[in-house]
Amino acid sequence: MAERKVDVLVVRWYERRGAPDIVGRWFDAAQEHLPEAVPVRFGDYEPLRGRGGRAEVQAAWARADPLLFLTGTAPVYHASFDAGAGARLGPVMAHSMQAELDPGDERVRRFALAVTGADTFYVSASVGGGMTLDRKTLWGPAERPEEPYLAPLGDWLGLPPEPPAWCWFGPAYARKTRTEFYAGGPWVPERLRARLGEAEPSRRHAPWLPRGLRRSPWQLLIRR
Repeated sequence: MAERKVDVLVVRWYERRGAPDIVGRWFDAAQEHLPEAVPVRFGDYEPLRGRGGRAEVQAAWARADPLLFLTGTAPVYHASFDAGAGARLGPVMAHSMQAELDPGDERVRRFALAVTGADTFYVSASVGGGMTLDRKTLWGPAERPEEPYLAPLGDWLGLPPEPPAWCWFGPAYARKTRTEFYAGGPWVPERLRARLGEAEPSRRHAPWLPRGLRRSPWQLLIRR
């Protein structure tokens, strides 16, 4: 099949580094809610050559640094798990999935929420418009970008300036927003939003962040 332009649903899970086993949570959630997300190939780089089930993915994730890449079955074309080996980055890790699915697909929502764990604090679904699908491979960048990545080098910047298609808040943000699930309407207070337009990187984080999601200047200086 010739390449074509597609709109891609990008789901990201942000959680504290060291959160328990993403692999087990992913497989359990996929088998129950979204079988297309069960990994069929995986590896540290393209082309992905790893094959196998839960045990094989678990072993590959434990060795990976900084990311393990995976593919599912159409329409789930790409996923990534932050490293089990754990590069020396900040206190936040993120996992992602890219699929040619509608944001309103209830299977995706159920899957996304089932993947969350006690250390997950934000899950978002946004649309990257105009990505290239060549057979089973997605190529970017999107012509209309999805929600910006919010944890560069593992340091949390805050919630996005503009709302995603939908999102889920962990307890710290749920207390501030007075909701656990957002799917439209007024967005969160300004003090919870990352200031991505700031020229100086040290000023891009939101005025309020949950405790422990960003390194101090001293920790950044000594790379801890």
